[in-house]
Amino acid sequence: MAFKSDIEIAQEAKMLPIVEVAKKLGIQEDDIEMYGRYKAKLSMPLIRRLEKEGKPGKLVLVTAITPTPAGEGKSTTTVGLAQGLAKINKDVIVALREPSLGP
Repeated sequence: MAFKSDIEIAQEAKMLPIVEVAKKLGIQEDDIEMYGRYKAKLSMPLIRRLEKEGKPGKLVLVTAITPTPAGEGKSTTTVGLAQGLAKINKDVIVALREPSLGP
């Protein structure tokens, strides 16, 4: 059985516009700075408002993992962690600065 390559998987993925992703998280379009159709930054007024409301959030950094021979490393661990947190009903956002260029 042959496995699909990373590029084949990526090309089959259906991306959601970032505005739709933001809406699912309760973030209004005015609270994001758009970088094209699929990328955005959260505005500082939104971050300050959330801090005042006592909702600062948490940041988890995944780094310095030596990949397995199959190429499972930081990206795989990050996505798995996010999926696990979502499974226990936590609101989760993942930002991969430089996604895997693995096998």
